Amino acid sequence: MKKIVFIILIIATTFNSCKTIIKKSNPVIPNNSKTEFNNQGEQEDYWVKELFKQKYKKHKYKKFNGQITIIDSITIKYNEKTLIIINTRPELISIFQRGIFYPNVITGNYTAEVKSKQELDSMTTEQKVFYNITRTDSLTISNFEELQFLSESPEYKRFRFWLFRKGMMNPTVYFIELTNKKASKHTELADFIEKAKLTFFEKGWLIL
Repeated sequence: MKKIVFIILIIATTFNSCKTIIKKSNPVIPNNSKTEFNNQGEQEDYWVKELFKQKYKKHKYKKFNGQITIIDSITIKYNEKTLIIINTRPELISIFQRGIFYPNVITGNYTAEVKSKQELDSMTTEQKVFYNITRTDSLTISNFEELQFLSESPEYKRFRFWLFRKGMMNPTVYFIELTNKKASKHTELADFIEKAKLTFFEKGWLIL
């Protein structure tokens, strides 16, 4: 009974989130925040600045210490979890190939049981929604890009990306920071990434 109630709560929360406009679903926007913008991009850049002001706290994440298998140019497997990176500059994909950023940063060490097609076909709509929300076997990252207006020091670079989960139409935007204390303004991107560490990770808001 408790499990059924939990599933219903998860589904209700997800559906309600999809009906909420971005501004209300973004927890980092203060009530007295700027409300007039020339375009959507300017608005989101403002929200990003507010997120880093309110949520930023440096933390050192370890590199992935398991088996990394590069399936193809956009697909990387980390033990039993798979990450697909699309709409991203090739030179940035090395961040994932080197295990600097990997699925466990998002999902933790939890691994959802992968259901067979027969099992999926026998599930109700509510069960499928819950399964897709919690599954960890395949995540897709898109539009991974550097936020140069937030990278004020050559020793760190900040990035934004969209995260898609199977069965979910709307992606969620996330933010990370990479730090390389030996970098200077002359350091090439590839060299920066080679010795960089993940020092910040934060969930943003649902993209509608």
